[in-house]
Formats: sequence, C-alpha cells, structure tokens
Amino acid sequence: MRQHSPRQQFKEAQTIAAEHNMFVVDKGDAFLLYRKAERPVFIGKRSSASAIRTLVCNAAGVPTRKN
Repeated sequence: MRQHSPRQQFKEAQTIAAEHNMFVVDKGDAFLLYRKAERPVFIGKRSSASAIRTLVCNAAGVPTRKN
C-alpha cells in the first residue's frame, strides 16, 4: 500500500476542509482546524499532518482511508 507524504496529507486535509466549510492553518509546530462562520470557530489542534487529516475527516463526516 502506498504511503502519502506529510505534505500530501496536509493538502488533502485542506481540500476536504474547504469542501465542508472549514479551513486548516499551519502554525509551524501545529495544525489548527477552524469552521468558517461569522467569526471562525476553533475545532481542534494536532501536531502532525496525518492527525489533522483525520480530525478534518471526523469533523466533516467523511470516512478516513487507511494509509
């Protein structure tokens, strides 16, 4: 099975988030997930690209794939 690089996982997380009215911010050592609203609503923080992708999928109700 093919593994995705952290950069690919982060891009996937951004794409999934954008499709579900959310956005991901890279803060150097952490990734932050927000829901778009009148004021952005903080959903969660993770330290790796794979973990933020999983969080985005859970928040969006999208099934996660196995790496």
